[in-house]
Amino acid sequence: MSSVLSKAVIAALLAGGMAKPASAAMTVGTFLARANALRDQGPMALMSPDFPALKAEAKAATTQLKAERAARAAAGKPPIACVPEGESVGIMDMLDGLSDLPASYQKRPLKDGYARVLANLYPCR
Repeated sequence: MSSVLSKAVIAALLAGGMAKPASAAMTVGTFLARANALRDQGPMALMSPDFPALKAEAKAATTQLKAERAARAAAGKPPIACVPEGESVGIMDMLDGLSDLPASYQKRPLKDGYARVLANLYPCR
């Protein structure tokens, strides 16, 4: 499968969705394993029952991080990451960042993995 198609499949996966996540909090390791399996399917990944589930997990993790960021700001606490205005992390960078986390993060909720990747990419100074 081409790199462009692979990126398109993963980007569509994480672009958001209306489905509710199947579990309360998918772990980083489970998310990566399932996302990589989808990537290996190429265009057929869009037909996989895993596609909407992973899309919902990614959306839920992102929503949780946004709420956590707002709560930290309201409480006068520093942010976990300082993403510059207008910047965003590409899906391949996010997946690579999740893959690069220590083994201990593979068992943590996806939200925590996303937060660590953002903090690594955009530390607050």
